[in-house]
Amino acid sequence: MTEQDELHRLRTELDTLDGTLLDTLRRRIDCGVRIARYKSQHDVPMMQPGRVNLVKARAIRYAADHGLDETFLVSLYDTIITEMCRVEDLVISRRALTPEDRR
Repeated sequence: MTEQDELHRLRTELDTLDGTLLDTLRRRIDCGVRIARYKSQHDVPMMQPGRVNLVKARAIRYAADHGLDETFLVSLYDTIITEMCRVEDLVISRRALTPEDRR
């Protein structure tokens, strides 16, 4: 196997992992839509600071346990949580969630 073959194999592996990551994010957003519907039906406030703190604390523990950068994972979750709040707000306000809304 040449160096270029190895690089191609590694990039193919990375592309597969990216597909898994993106599919997981889509499934997470879909789960958030279901959570937002539940919150709307049961008059639960959209923002749950305790839950946000729990998710970030879990990311920090994961970083420590797996040798990853804590700041990176917290920043990543800040972005994910911001998007989840945007999506939940759309659902709770009873706006139709279209593919454009997910952008």
